[in-house]
Amino acid sequence: MNRFVKTSFLTSLWVYGLGLVSCNELMLGEEPSQSPVSTFEYLWSSFDEHYGLFEVKQLDWNAIHAEFSPQVTDQMSEDELFEVSSQMLSRLNDGHVWLVKPNPGFRRFDSGPTYPVGTFDLDLIRENLSEETLFGPSDNPLVLYGRFKNTNIGYLYLDHLGEAPGFYEKHVKTALSELADTDELIFDARGIEGGDDRSAQVVASYFATAKKLYMKTRFKQSAQSGDFSDWILWEVAPKSGGYPKPVVLLTDRGTGSAGETFTLAMRQNQKVEIVGDFTYGAFSDNPKWELPNGWIVAMSTGDFRDQNGISYEGIGLEPDQVVKNTPEEVSEGMDRALTRALSILLEN
Repeated sequence: MNRFVKTSFLTSLWVYGLGLVSCNELMLGEEPSQSPVSTFEYLWSSFDEHYGLFEVKQLDWNAIHAEFSPQVTDQMSEDELFEVSSQMLSRLNDGHVWLVKPNPGFRRFDSGPTYPVGTFDLDLIRENLSEETLFGPSDNPLVLYGRFKNTNIGYLYLDHLGEAPGFYEKHVKTALSELADTDELIFDARGIEGGDDRSAQVVASYFATAKKLYMKTRFKQSAQSGDFSDWILWEVAPKSGGYPKPVVLLTDRGTGSAGETFTLAMRQNQKVEIVGDFTYGAFSDNPKWELPNGWIVAMSTGDFRDQNGISYEGIGLEPDQVVKNTPEEVSEGMDRALTRALSILLEN
């Protein structure tokens, strides 16, 4: 899966045309030559100036330039330039980095790792709920909550964190009010591929038991090594109407971007146990640039770390209990991560 975008959950919709679905601004600069060499150099220089993870990933961007720039000539075709550019960006192994050549001849390259799809199916959970309430389309709800059959265990699912914080203040608070008389809760973050870190912070606050630092972020300022903004400190603090009881948080490789900063915040709560697979490992914001030839590139401009200064970019967050679903099991109606979550709470 390489679909993680910060402040946007529908990026894939725009790539078939020329629109851009993102709360991040499209970064427009001066108009240099559209030749292959000029375009390649503009691409490399944009990352040299703005990419925030060379230090974290221990990459020598100048050495990578020396390797790939001799392969670029003004006589090469667009497809040949796209191949060389993609090979260069693949060295970043970053799920927030992608390159798009719009129509005609649409192409897209994603730099990050790919993982099996089909390891989570919301319909399997819905079959196990005695009651459910949802907001949004029935076949793709934005928010869904209910109770598991023959238990007093609640369930809360969010499709993404891409709405404004006020949306979650309303709907999560309503859901938790309806589930206030349950004994425990399963929060399913396996569908949260991205969104807004402020919304992630708001949702996590409904489960917080104390004010705690959970993340610090900074952003690249120039091509000079180590030239970053000051650290921005992120704290989570309890909100009224929160859920103070035990929670199991389900994550997997489909939990990315704002879903991961949400998980960072939830890890500060001793009443929360995390079950499932590692998260994806793509935390930073990723604004978009237009290249001289009209291509669009997204890159990670930030350096996002936990409260102890540890980066999980390209790694992901490890759950307390690793339980990995397979597509084959899920297709046969088995969700082992969910089963383990229920057993943990039933044993309490």
